[in-house]
Order: sequence, then structure tokens, then C-alpha cells
Amino acid sequence: MIDSQIKTCCESIKLSFTEVYDVKLDEKGVKLFKFKISDYVNLLPELKMLLNTSEIERAQRYYHQKDSNRFIVCRGLLKLILAKEIGVDVSRIELSKHANKKPFLAFCPELHFNVSHAENYALIALGVQELGVDVEYLSKDFNFIEILPTVFSAPEINAVLTAENKNKTFYKLWTRKEAIVKATGKGIDDNLVEINVLDGAEYIEVSAFQSKQHMQVVSFNVDQDYIGALAFKKGRVDVDNIKLYPLDTLLKDFKHQI
Repeated sequence: MIDSQIKTCCESIKLSFTEVYDVKLDEKGVKLFKFKISDYVNLLPELKMLLNTSEIERAQRYYHQKDSNRFIVCRGLLKLILAKEIGVDVSRIELSKHANKKPFLAFCPELHFNVSHAENYALIALGVQELGVDVEYLSKDFNFIEILPTVFSAPEINAVLTAENKNKTFYKLWTRKEAIVKATGKGIDDNLVEINVLDGAEYIEVSAFQSKQHMQVVSFNVDQDYIGALAFKKGRVDVDNIKLYPLDTLLKDFKHQI
């Protein structure tokens, strides 16, 4: 019999910021980078130079210019971050895709990364274990009540409806589920209801998983109107070693090269 249990352990944390960029990752840590996309639009021509032909074509297929700009900024910064972390020239950073379309570095598969964006904010996560990150804008105009039964269990729905801040609670639970989906790389959209993401831990049966999964998820504030979540295999990461890293040094080096 296939053991298809998944255990989720969820909590909220306050991220600490480090000004020291040159810290090598180990299996107990995760590097997070957060940035406003609008802050880097002035670097679009330079960041676009880091994209290959297929990536440029993808950027050009976006109907709205802001979506094209977002892709160029996020992909360019991701490549710079990966190059810095590995210690290679950025020209060597070419992303491949698994069968599930999750990108990876063929010559450095042990380095895992994930990107998420919402409105004007983006998050990039790096680690030496499978991980997923999600950020959402706390929209006050989105009527989430109607979709609750399609993605949340009865206890989760109750947590949202009885919360003092219903809007933030909804997005906290939503980002947790999205981060788990991205961390596993599984097509489990139909199983979102089954994945418990309330604070604490619980075993549940999820048919989409072919082996026992122990996932840990942490929620954190990105900005006043944004919330994020990071998912990874439980026991592999020390929560105290999940830190925000600066882009200043990275971009300073990049500007000196162009």
C-alpha cells in the first residue's frame, strides 16, 4: 500500500534582515530576497541583456507592458542572485525545466530556488532543499467568501470567518497552500482542501503524493499590504536561519560590469 500521508506544520515568524550578503547556504538555511519591481524598471535594458532568446520572446508575448517588465526584472535578478551564490559569471546561468515545468540549474541541481510576485512585490527564495515561496497582495476588493469551499477545509473556513482580520487570515492560509504546491512541484490543485495549513501540525491523506511528506510552512509579513509564505521539508531548515538578504551589493557589482 502506498503511504500517501502528508504532515504540515505551520507557524508565523518575523523575518530578520542581514546586511552581509556573502554567506554561503547550508542545509539549515534559506535566503530570501524581497524587492519592489518598480524600483528596478530603470535597469530594464541592462537586465534584459541577461535573458536568452526564448526568455526575451516570452517577455514580448505579454499583452501588458507591466507584465513584460515584471518578467524581465524577476528573471534578470534571479540570474544575478544564482550567479553570485554559485560563484560563476551570470552568462553561465541557463535555466532548464523539469517535467512539471519547475525551473532548475542543470549544472547545479543541488541549489533550489523559487520566485513569486504579486502586484509590485516579488520574492526569490534560495535553499539546498526543495522549497516553494508565495507572496500575495492583501486585496480589499477580492470577494474570497465564494471560493472558500473550493480550497479550504471546514476548520480553515471557520478560522477565516471568525478571525478579527478575515482578509489577512484568508491570504495567510492561501499563501501557505500555494507555497506547498510550489515546493512539491505536484499538480495538486484539486487536493488543496485536504492540505491543512492552520497553525500547528496534522497528518492527512492526500492522494497526489506518492510518499510520506513532512512539510513545514512559515508565514511572514512582506510589507504593510503584502503577506508571504515559505514551504520546505520539515527538519531540513532551522527557522532562525531563514533571513532576508540585500540586493545592494549584488547590483553594485553588476552596474560596475556594464
